[in-house]
Amino acid sequence: MQKMNNPAQDEKPTALPQIERLLHEFQLEDVSLFDHDPVLRIQVSEAQFARALQLRETLVERIKPFGYRFIAIDLDEL
Repeated sequence: MQKMNNPAQDEKPTALPQIERLLHEFQLEDVSLFDHDPVLRIQVSEAQFARALQLRETLVERIKPFGYRFIAIDLDEL
């Protein structure tokens, strides 16, 4: 059986820089992104954790079109 290509998955290698820019637009600085397909893990500093939680719904809405099924915020510090 041939595997069907998902256009969103094909875009993932270029998605991380775009997602990083998106996070910077929301004043989330010093973030690290980790692609654990189908999960995007966002590691933020303790100082920015509350801000990331405030933006949870917006971030999920804006990041899911890049092909991630789950978006996780890492509890561990940078």
